[in-house]
Amino acid sequence: MLELLPVAPPPEAIAKMTSIEGVRITPIRLATQQGPDRHLGPEAAGAVLILQATFVDEQRAAGFWTTAVELFELLAVAPGFIRRFTFADGPHGYLIAFWRTAADAHAFFSSDEHQRAMNDLHRYRWQYTHFAALWEMNTPHQRVIFCQQCDGVTPATDRVCRGCGIELVDPFAIAYQGVGSGV
Repeated sequence: MLELLPVAPPPEAIAKMTSIEGVRITPIRLATQQGPDRHLGPEAAGAVLILQATFVDEQRAAGFWTTAVELFELLAVAPGFIRRFTFADGPHGYLIAFWRTAADAHAFFSSDEHQRAMNDLHRYRWQYTHFAALWEMNTPHQRVIFCQQCDGVTPATDRVCRGCGIELVDPFAIAYQGVGSGV
């Protein structure tokens, strides 16, 4: 039975990382959301969205988050949406989202609900700074699985080890079962 582990760097690695100029490690709040295409890994993303925001007014920030939650509800069923990660680095908030295609992302952005939210962002000035950009994948690479039974290295989409022939489990195909769950 394969068990996926949420493994943090060991203390020795953290100590070495934090000795590098510009590196800091802090506890963060991470919000994730899986979409209809949650069974896919990052190699299936044809487009990656990055949003960045800062806030200076708590009431305005609350207005932003109220509207953002409404959009997150729509993401749960948005065609082509794979997953998103939302986190803060100090005062800088980020969202990174994987989409199957740029067209899928643009269809969501063009929806009446998203357009209304963007108009409200400008009207109510919820954020102090705002950045949004969509990158399209131009050099995709296969995600590989390192077999734990032999020295085989197999593309995750193959599902059977090229070295010994055992069945391989794609972590994204089972991720909905939860981190640390046995497979």
